[in-house]
Amino acid sequence: MTEGSASGERINRRSVLAAMGTATTVGLAGCAGTGLGSTETLRVSTWSGTNETVFREVIKPRYEEETGNELEVVGNWQGILSKIRQSPEDDPPFDVTVGVGRTNYRGQQDGLWRPVDYDALSNADGIKPRLREFQMSEVGVPVAYGVHAYVYNKDTVTWNPAEWADMRSPAAENIALPSDFWLKLFMMAAITIDDEPLADEVYDRSYTDTLLEVVEAAPVSTFYQGTQQLWTAFSEGLADVGHYFYAYGLQKAQTTDDLNIGVTVPSRTSGYIDYYHVVRGTNRPDAAEEFIDFMLDPAVQSAYAAEFNLGMSHTDAEYPAATVESVPTTNDGLSEVAFQNFARVADYSDDLSDRFRAFVQNS
Repeated sequence: MTEGSASGERINRRSVLAAMGTATTVGLAGCAGTGLGSTETLRVSTWSGTNETVFREVIKPRYEEETGNELEVVGNWQGILSKIRQSPEDDPPFDVTVGVGRTNYRGQQDGLWRPVDYDALSNADGIKPRLREFQMSEVGVPVAYGVHAYVYNKDTVTWNPAEWADMRSPAAENIALPSDFWLKLFMMAAITIDDEPLADEVYDRSYTDTLLEVVEAAPVSTFYQGTQQLWTAFSEGLADVGHYFYAYGLQKAQTTDDLNIGVTVPSRTSGYIDYYHVVRGTNRPDAAEEFIDFMLDPAVQSAYAAEFNLGMSHTDAEYPAATVESVPTTNDGLSEVAFQNFARVADYSDDLSDRFRAFVQNS
């Protein structure tokens, strides 16, 4: 597989390593993988839950079959950065790790990531340009993305949660909101205000009080920490509607008989990008980079998308019908998604986090 460049054709590293592995196998029977026939174990940190399951059941076997390497999958929701910070600089706990904008930015400030060499990624030209617009892509490769949605109990909901502005209607009631991160809810509030393009109100300090007032005025019956608290609130009648992630909400709706869950993505919504980083100090930088390139392969992206309803970064990825119906999958379609750009709020994030935490505690 080759890719044209200004200096002529550049051979994909994976093809070179595969050829080296083939040549080595002729001389050294029984050896496989990259690095002159040696087998490497690559440690990759991804999100726990459904994401981890997809990695173990779909990504891991494909990667190991293609490269001859071993993939150690570590599921994390918390502590990714602290685990790296606490490790020796030349012996990190992961070679590659996922992260959203906040993780990416804070890791970048601490020098935890190797800069991205997009020229070394044979599949990088297929990444949707919209996903490369943010500062975070300098040290993290956008592999997938998700959007925020309403989830609701079809058996008990009394109003129609369709657009985020519906949360401000007189009929709205019994809403569960996440208490983990102020930016998610401020972006939802900005979309309902709709004064600036794509929730840009969150990046203008003059809107801070207004955004907080919108969140405070919502008919919130409970705040939840962690997914299980959301579903418990539904099952115990503490809430009928929640702000959540589309892919995870749909997964729950498709796999549970305990609740009759509906999932609706507003026509204009907020979202997040899953960046994958090569961790500083890894002694397997080439294999780590190779893995990210593998994750960008359209066939791998399509297999990932078939199991979990995320948007994928490569323009040639294929999707199940449920994803196409609810998640923008083209670069043009992403113009209606306000992706979190934590780098633009980092300077005042602690202040707003404190204000939001006080509001949650007093609610």
